[in-house]
Amino acid sequence: MCFHKSLNVKASELEARYQAALPPSVDFKPIYHANAYNFPAWPIVTRQEPGKLQLIHWGLIPHWARSQHEAVDIRTKTINARSETIYEKPSYRSAAQSGKRCLIPVTGYFEWYTAGPSKKFPFYISPSDQKIGSIAGLWDEWPDPDTGELIPTYTLLTTDANPLLAAIHNTKKRMPCLLMPDDEHAWLHDDLNQTDVLALLARQYPANKMHSYSIGKRITSRTEPSDVPDVLNQVNYPELSNNTHLFS
Repeated sequence: MCFHKSLNVKASELEARYQAALPPSVDFKPIYHANAYNFPAWPIVTRQEPGKLQLIHWGLIPHWARSQHEAVDIRTKTINARSETIYEKPSYRSAAQSGKRCLIPVTGYFEWYTAGPSKKFPFYISPSDQKIGSIAGLWDEWPDPDTGELIPTYTLLTTDANPLLAAIHNTKKRMPCLLMPDDEHAWLHDDLNQTDVLALLARQYPANKMHSYSIGKRITSRTEPSDVPDVLNQVNYPELSNNTHLFS
């Protein structure tokens, strides 16, 4: 699955990439590392308003959540959604059926390679053919019953891993639904039926268009900040020296 990602670009680069504007009040800064369990606000582009980059929190709260307590509980379980079941699972079904699709800009994301029963090594993975990639997502609006406020949130979609990610993320063998340019346009703009959507999401981003390298374990530090440039520095581990299939 995918619980950590980055967006290491300037606001002007992000706006130019999507031909969409950030809110004037937003002072966007590069994001080197974001942890999903902090439920960060992230600039996403929705199918409903493609000319805007909206800051929406990660962790989808479905519109039917009955209370703030239930909403908080649900969003810890909706950070990722398996693309194969979005039309079946109650948390995503309404958003999928109503075409609440979105693009989640990233410059890369983080996964762990597991060696033996307990050793884990963090990797940074990014598209090598474009600076900013787009992961497919779904979004929804939840009406807070206490305040009446409509709160938008999103989930990140995943699919079966390509050969590179299957080697790195070797326990789950999943990867984000990173989209190729034609699929990105279709996800945001085309009228897609259920068959179209599932077929598009099943297409894996090619392994030969991705770059991967091992990084330091600061990403999981509880005492040091991880949203810093150094978190993206390459770190070589002797234990991985023979595992050339993990690096691209």
